[in-house]
Amino acid sequence: MDFVTGATGIVGRELVALLLESGSQVKALRRESSDVKSVEQFITSRGVSLDNLSWVLGDTRDFDEIEEAMKGCSRVFHLAALVSFSPSDGEILNEINVGGTKNVVNVMLESGVKDLYYISSVAALGLDFKKPVNEETPWEDGPLVNHYSRSKHHSELEVWRGSEEGLNVVILNPSVIIGEGDFSRSSGQFFSQIHSGLPVYPAGANGFVSARDVASACVALSTTEIKDQRFLLNSTNSSFKDLFDSIARTVKATPPTKPVKGWMINIAVAMFKLKQVFTGTKSPASKTSMSMSQFVTEYDGSKIVRSLSEAGVKWDYEDLEEAIERTGKAYLASLAASS
Repeated sequence: MDFVTGATGIVGRELVALLLESGSQVKALRRESSDVKSVEQFITSRGVSLDNLSWVLGDTRDFDEIEEAMKGCSRVFHLAALVSFSPSDGEILNEINVGGTKNVVNVMLESGVKDLYYISSVAALGLDFKKPVNEETPWEDGPLVNHYSRSKHHSELEVWRGSEEGLNVVILNPSVIIGEGDFSRSSGQFFSQIHSGLPVYPAGANGFVSARDVASACVALSTTEIKDQRFLLNSTNSSFKDLFDSIARTVKATPPTKPVKGWMINIAVAMFKLKQVFTGTKSPASKTSMSMSQFVTEYDGSKIVRSLSEAGVKWDYEDLEEAIERTGKAYLASLAASS
């Protein structure tokens, strides 16, 4: 049986669907507030049966709950994490991302479950503005590193510790993930904000990959003997302008026309702070994360294609435009369903 944390996220729902489709039995971790219904609807819409899926209540921050939840499982896909660029979320990022991963690793070591597939992020890799970032680009702290990046780096240290103590681990570092799910968070906000009439776009460029690719990479790797390696997942390097234009087409909106300027970032940071003071709403971004989106950062996601080919598995990335189109349709459908 496979144990999946973060099963209700944009990658988690794709992964659970693929594992069930492959014939696996899946035990999926959920919290009290998890939107299980939408995940099950997503899975059944793919023509996949829910017969081999069981949900278990728990929080990765609670060792005892994870220990109980993992009973009877032979593989772990650890996806649960908090993605936040709010400057006030440093402590909870450490609790969930670092502490939660530490608990998963320790439960596995104590229970004898050996195989761990961990979804990290390119944020846990280093920065390089002169050449594409790859698996060997070393992480270094600095003024352009945010709390989220630090939490993912330290989470990886827990996973590598597990490797040293006997676990078989694979770490996947996806770039910005495009996929359907909660359109009020992470990259989902691109679709909701552009549909609402976002007038500006970041001046830089970044790497992007579909949630379906991240999930299928997990499943493909789990069929091989590949262990104790990391794989950067990135299908496309694109300017934010081109990405936002594509999203605007799919959600039938006018694309942003003005690039973000440096002075706009300072104003946005001030407005986010005021909003948090008066409404309690946390900032969706920090000055660091907004500044990073002004740079051109490229990623090399070719290693996984080569490694799987060498292992006898044919695998490649899907066209990102297909993922954008699919996600845009899901966003419009979510609006229709809520109206």
